[in-house]
Amino acid sequence: MFIKYECTDAGSSGTTAEICTFYGIRYNHNGFAVLSTEHSHHDYLLPMSFQEYGRFSEKIAVLIDKGANILSISGSPVYRVRRGAMLPLDNADLLVYDIDSLS
Repeated sequence: MFIKYECTDAGSSGTTAEICTFYGIRYNHNGFAVLSTEHSHHDYLLPMSFQEYGRFSEKIAVLIDKGANILSISGSPVYRVRRGAMLPLDNADLLVYDIDSLS
C-alpha cells in the first residue's frame, strides 16, 4: 500500500507532495502519530490527540481491509523530521483530521 500527503520540513513553510510505501502507523504519546515509510532517515509526524489517533488508525484498517492501494491524507501537511528527532508541539498546528474524508 502507498501513502500520499503534503509534507513540510520542521521550520519550513513550504510543502512537498510525497508518495511513499506505507508500512504502518504508531502513536508516540508526545502528541504525534508517526507514519512508517521506506525513508530510513526521516519520520513523518502528524500532530493529533490519542483519541483522534484511535479513529484515524481504525479508518486506515478499514481501507486496508477493502484492499485500497493508496491512502491519501489531506487537509494539513505532515511534518518531516530526522528519524528520532522531536518536533516541538508549540511549532505544530494541532490537527483535527476529517477522518471520513480519507480515501
